[in-house]
Amino acid sequence: MEVVSRFPAVQDRARASLEPVDYEHSRRYFTRTVKMASKVKLPKASDLEAGVLGVLRELLPTFRVSEQRTGRQATWDLTFTVRSGRTVRRLLVECKSVGEPRYLAQAITVLKLASQQSPRSYPVVAAPYIGPGGQHLCREARVGYLDLTGNAFLNFNGVLVDRRSGERPPRTKARLRRLFSPKSSRILRALLEQPEQEWTLARLAAEAAISLRTAHLVVNALEEKVFLEKRRGAIRLQKPGALLDLWAENYRIDQHRQRTFYSFLRDPRELAAKLGAHAASQHMPCALTLHSGAALVAPFVRSADVHAYVRGDVDGVAQALDLRPVETGGNTHLLVPNDDGVFYRTQVIEHIPVVCNTQLYLDLLHYPARGREQAEELRRQKLGY
Repeated sequence: MEVVSRFPAVQDRARASLEPVDYEHSRRYFTRTVKMASKVKLPKASDLEAGVLGVLRELLPTFRVSEQRTGRQATWDLTFTVRSGRTVRRLLVECKSVGEPRYLAQAITVLKLASQQSPRSYPVVAAPYIGPGGQHLCREARVGYLDLTGNAFLNFNGVLVDRRSGERPPRTKARLRRLFSPKSSRILRALLEQPEQEWTLARLAAEAAISLRTAHLVVNALEEKVFLEKRRGAIRLQKPGALLDLWAENYRIDQHRQRTFYSFLRDPRELAAKLGAHAASQHMPCALTLHSGAALVAPFVRSADVHAYVRGDVDGVAQALDLRPVETGGNTHLLVPNDDGVFYRTQVIEHIPVVCNTQLYLDLLHYPARGREQAEELRRQKLGY
């Protein structure tokens, strides 16, 4: 198998300008059930510290919650007392203006050290929004959290509060769109296709054929989410599986324009070989995807259709292969990509070009015709994370 390392149509450098993670509860017996309203009224992000008390009172309606003065020597932001009968518990709250895992990890370190000095205390992180990755980080550290979109987790003295809103604020959605935009996602492919590789920023930008500025912004965003680490100028991927999951959650193949044709050839492998040969003769970037590509990489689901990315004269390809345009019922689907990143590290198997395994997984996962089954098999056989 041959692998084409770079982006075929962008050998010149880029222009100078520019789930949710599910948490499995261990079996526990609770001595108290906390009843909560279906909706918790939450303050605006600018009023985070001022509004934490109100949020706690709505989350814990059967308790007496009061704020204590936090001393000047305290390393955390707010202190609250939670009373029920003779039981008293102190909540130590650290407020963060950004709820990305990198900053939550800092807050967790501060709170864990503080709670060790006060055995009757329970650490809590508060932020405008805490995503699935941050929630998982807090739960693993046995630290409570609450945010302004309705997510909350508290677990102390037999009390359990576990709320997940599933809502992302507009600013967070915009940040994700930028991270997974066509140009930015070139960095993700480079990292995921070579997960053990150590990079410098310049090498990563050159590999992805984008500007240093774009690479810098993407790397910083990934570092905030603790997907990679930077140490003395070296960049290394830390959580390839989690990064792939988040990208897949925000990816759809219909972002690429598709044209559908009918071929009289009955064997999809023969059609794929002819398509690859024609594209090579015309020096045209081309690569199979979906089930036709997976059939060569990690066969599992059989399909009679051929899907391929093509950059160039689609009508010329159709004429050369005697493909007939149709609205429905076609068996040949040519996709015009929104960016040449889809051709990164194209695999050549039996003289037929196939997209890289990362791109193949992304395309398959949400494809309705048994795409998830094939994607999971591909991940098991080839990705390893």
